[in-house]
Amino acid sequence: MDDDLPTDFEVIVVGTGMVESIVAAACSRIGKNVLHLDSSDHYGGLWASYNFDGLQKFIKEVNADPKRQWPVYNLSEKWYIEKESSEPEQNEDKKEGDENKTDDSKAETQKKIWSQANFTAEYRKFNIDMTPKLLFSRGPLVELLISSNIARYAEFRCVTRVLTWLNDRLAPVPCSRADVFATEAVSIVEKRMLMKMLTSIVGYNEEEMNNEFKDWNDKTFKEYLTHKGLTPNLIHYVLYAIAGGTDKMPCLEGVKECKKFLMSLGRYGNTPFLWPMYGSGELPQCFCRLCAVFGGVYCLNRPIDKVEIKTLDEGKRVVAIQSKSKTLNCNNLVVGIDECPKEMLPTEPVETSDISKAVFITNGTIMPSEKEPLTLLRFPPLTEEGHAVTVLEVGPATGSCPKGLFVVYFITKMVKDAESDLQQYAARIFDFSGDQTAESDKPKCLYSLYYNVKDTSVPVQSVASEVHVCAGPDVGLDFDRAVEQAEQVFKKICPGEEFLPRAPDPEEIVFEDDVTHGPEFARHDDEEGDAQ
Repeated sequence: MDDDLPTDFEVIVVGTGMVESIVAAACSRIGKNVLHLDSSDHYGGLWASYNFDGLQKFIKEVNADPKRQWPVYNLSEKWYIEKESSEPEQNEDKKEGDENKTDDSKAETQKKIWSQANFTAEYRKFNIDMTPKLLFSRGPLVELLISSNIARYAEFRCVTRVLTWLNDRLAPVPCSRADVFATEAVSIVEKRMLMKMLTSIVGYNEEEMNNEFKDWNDKTFKEYLTHKGLTPNLIHYVLYAIAGGTDKMPCLEGVKECKKFLMSLGRYGNTPFLWPMYGSGELPQCFCRLCAVFGGVYCLNRPIDKVEIKTLDEGKRVVAIQSKSKTLNCNNLVVGIDECPKEMLPTEPVETSDISKAVFITNGTIMPSEKEPLTLLRFPPLTEEGHAVTVLEVGPATGSCPKGLFVVYFITKMVKDAESDLQQYAARIFDFSGDQTAESDKPKCLYSLYYNVKDTSVPVQSVASEVHVCAGPDVGLDFDRAVEQAEQVFKKICPGEEFLPRAPDPEEIVFEDDVTHGPEFARHDDEEGDAQ
């Protein structure tokens, strides 16, 4: 490979995380000569999805080399089930009988007695996310996927319900106008108050100085909602479930979060959210695919050893990268913060709060539903020093796990460590007894993984103008910050160029007979008419 790999590129991208992959696609799309490297043997970095075997390898890798500066730490893995099934024949019979089951007996599948050996046997059916996130239906990432035509590389499912923790139990959150009027959880008077409140939030425009919220800059969202006369019940729905906030959430931040939620309602489903099939780790790969289509060169398992800035005879500066005893040169280096050599980073560290995460695999959904649910649950803080906790539950229909199982993700800002921060929330909705035969109104937790992640989501300026450092995942629910940062990096490298213009469909590409520098495409139809 070393002999075949050219040495000079316009842009070299190191790391296949979300931000880096979007930048690589955007540069390649407008004709830049792009090389995309990753030190791992898989795409995504901290944004990756793993099958169960891959997850086990990742855990072993982190635990085996504690001296390496991993962005992931405090990994704590636990099984609640036996290594081998004590009733293999019975389970095999069930498996054969599953094909002939009617809809009425589908619940029987959940009664399968799972063992660790079952997980090992079906490891390929898992897609477990390191950074599970949702897309707002009218958010920046959905708009970018559509406008660039990258959406054709991915599939999505609508989140079917939003839940909250209210009065010590799970409760559905009315999302749409129809939900608000159908729910019995709020009175008729409360419904009118809620609709009036949501209408004023949708009308919010931060550029209008004389708006409804102009005097609330230094107050909390909860104070505003209380001032508007909302009942404690409604405040809970708006503050915790829709805005995903806490009692300390600033008013304007709460208004913006609510507006984002409300503006995405009704585009694809009853909630504002989409989940990527086969996990969030699919999305960086979609952008990598587009980069490759337009000539980007990919090398995995390719760590970089050293980066230096060289000044050529004519005064032009280039970035020289040492990788596997080969020197690679480029005009601009785009590098994920976890792959960036320390000498290229500012000496002053950025103060951030790290992230606590957990993955649970269960034998049933947290709240019964007629069809397989895809759930967002927002937990308000249970303690004064705690933070709101985001819970995402995905099932077999999303390609996340085998039939009869659910994967549930917990995410919050770190206070102590992942297990201490999240166990108390998990205990409210899961049964950790390990007894799969005992009756319980909670799903049985079969496996758990707690871990902490360094928060590297704050943009960092490199010490060299030719080196662009990409931030890591944040604690937020969506991909908005990643898209925003990718566009900012692209504009520094390619000022005045369009960010990810629409890519043609394969049938729109025609090859010119007289092209000497590779294939180009021409559109057969009217650009503007087609876009509409």
